[in-house]
Amino acid sequence: MLLKNSLVQKGLALCLILIPPVLFGFIFQKYAINIPHWDDLAVRNSLADFLTSDSFFNKVRILFAQHNEHRIFLTRIFALFIFFLKGTLDLKLLMLLGNLSLIGILMILYRFRSHNHSALITLVPISFLLFNSGLYENMFWGMAAVQNFWVIFLAFLSFYILIYSYDKPTKTYFSITIATCFLGIFTSSNGILIPIIGTTILLFQKRYRELTAWVVPSVLFLFLYFFQYQSSPDKVSSFNFSSIPIIVKGFLAVTGNAIDLSFLSPNKHLDLSMATGVIILIIIGLFSFQVLFSKYNIRQRNNDLFLLSCLMFLVITCLGIAIGRISYGIEVLLTSKYKINSILILCISYLIILNSLVKQKQKKVITIAILLSIGFNFYTYLAEFQHIVYLRHERITDQFKIQYSDKEMPANGIYAQLQRPVPTFYDSLLPDLLSAKDSVQTQINILENESGFILTDKQSGTLDVSSADAGQYIILRSAQNIYLFPCKIFTQASFQLKDYINIGFLFKNQLKLGSFVCDFTKFYIQSGTYQIGIVRVENEQSVVTFTNQSINIQAIQKQKPKQNW
Repeated sequence: MLLKNSLVQKGLALCLILIPPVLFGFIFQKYAINIPHWDDLAVRNSLADFLTSDSFFNKVRILFAQHNEHRIFLTRIFALFIFFLKGTLDLKLLMLLGNLSLIGILMILYRFRSHNHSALITLVPISFLLFNSGLYENMFWGMAAVQNFWVIFLAFLSFYILIYSYDKPTKTYFSITIATCFLGIFTSSNGILIPIIGTTILLFQKRYRELTAWVVPSVLFLFLYFFQYQSSPDKVSSFNFSSIPIIVKGFLAVTGNAIDLSFLSPNKHLDLSMATGVIILIIIGLFSFQVLFSKYNIRQRNNDLFLLSCLMFLVITCLGIAIGRISYGIEVLLTSKYKINSILILCISYLIILNSLVKQKQKKVITIAILLSIGFNFYTYLAEFQHIVYLRHERITDQFKIQYSDKEMPANGIYAQLQRPVPTFYDSLLPDLLSAKDSVQTQINILENESGFILTDKQSGTLDVSSADAGQYIILRSAQNIYLFPCKIFTQASFQLKDYINIGFLFKNQLKLGSFVCDFTKFYIQSGTYQIGIVRVENEQSVVTFTNQSINIQAIQKQKPKQNW
């Protein structure tokens, strides 16, 4: 009977652990789209250079070439793999490969659980925290998904193998961790922490015989990383020592960014993240003192050493992000792109607190953690739903701009092979978009600012959001040019969460409308008088309407930031 109960508990725990990755995969499949975004174009360009180069040494140089402060070797290898697999650069597949590293991180923590003799149910809160919609920027961005997720997976894997090969006679473990160290360094710039933390681990474990075997290749890898290294040519991202108080605030905010209440109270988001960062750093400080200075069982100490190593990697990464990006504004540090570090710090802090409790109290803490993590996962989906939808719509309109506004879609050669237009809803609308149509009386509110326009179309009723492309888009058409922009959806209630926690949205995909808002800049839009049109997409149907309103745009040429790629 006890065995049966144990199997039932393990089965229930496993089901709960698998629910978040399945939901994460469903959201990914629905909203991911094979359209390049920012640095994805750099991946495309380097892949094109690699494929057209006849020199072996030049191909190697391209794979290891610098990208900002990073060397994205692994991203380029994945892109090359996708090309040989599909004959093109499928960015949705690149995103998928990047997101799979989250499964790898969960598997490492699963293996850690066996060393720590913890119940399987311990991992349930971690799964709900790790696979959440708050990671949407990396989740739907091919280059960033590989860079920002894989470097953490490779760091955790390196520390895990290094620490738990403590009493292993075979050298295979050591060889594997050197390989993962190499890949980590050449995945993202914070990968250079892996050999440094790895050296500290060996010194702490007094494995002096293996130290040389680790340090020699590590020094070689770091030398290769910094060989002909160029500092960022973008002066905006330069570090200013006079802004140390702001950097401290930014560091606390990045560290505590997992707790995000911007959907409920935007004005309190920064304060709450900073407060969370302070609490987490106190926990880390106390835990570090215990690991470094307390004497206890060697196996338990190795378990704690693994958690501490992972924490050091994540915390120093957060510090690097704060230093490197604070010049863009502290709000940049609170974006989804950097949230994975804070999420994992929260997961490890949970394990630390759990391990500090007696068995009787652990069960209560796990139960509370499960309930809180489920609520957290559900909340992040509601809070980020609009961001996920808008990100997809933004990619679609980016492709429209390349195809029909700028007419720069590659038509032949290697670039055309790597970047093929994705079929979208606007393909069937081109005759209506390009030809003259009778206008209708509307009351779109037009607000012009220094850099662009904000167009607000107040609505009532509901929008069926079953389709990933459902929503409203703004057309700007002049005699010579045409542009398409996405709209953000604002609901009726002043307290937005109210319009998401209801049967209509949760079970029928019906979202109550308040207004559609299109916010765009004048940068890269040609001068002219533009008639305003609307594309409404709903229930797999698209309707084009041109209004009797127009705007006059005087083009502003934005200076592109300097890049080393």
